[in-house]
Amino acid sequence: MTDVPRNRLRRWKLAVAALAVLWTPMAQAHHSFGKFDMGKLVTLQGTVREWTWANPHTWLIVVVRKANGTVEQWSLVGSSPNMMSRWGWNAADIKPGDKLMIDIHPGRDGQTIGAMQTVFLANGKVLADPAGSTGQALAGGPGHLPTKPQGTPYK
Repeated sequence: MTDVPRNRLRRWKLAVAALAVLWTPMAQAHHSFGKFDMGKLVTLQGTVREWTWANPHTWLIVVVRKANGTVEQWSLVGSSPNMMSRWGWNAADIKPGDKLMIDIHPGRDGQTIGAMQTVFLANGKVLADPAGSTGQALAGGPGHLPTKPQGTPYK
């Protein structure tokens, strides 16, 4: 009789361990924008080094030349391709070598990272990132888009 409870306990432990292993990737994949200062808006001007249109988030790597001549590389996260497509984005809108201006929410810790808000392409097209939008705004796409950057110029 003592073998029955041991076997049940062993199976229970195995089930809990399996669930923990399966849960870990999901917990790591889902993250917030808490590392960005969503109350601060900065405008970067730079050249696209890399544009990644993939789930779970798009990524834009931009090379920015500061006023003092130094160069920085910024890593900017965007929403998922699915959400961005609903807001008028297309993977082909941005290519390496493109010059652009972009309003971002910078990282809270001073790193050269940010969350995209609005991208101003050289051809005049303006694209807004749906991150932080909710409800009807998220489903319906952006409302009025700005015609020029709204952030504090990055120097």
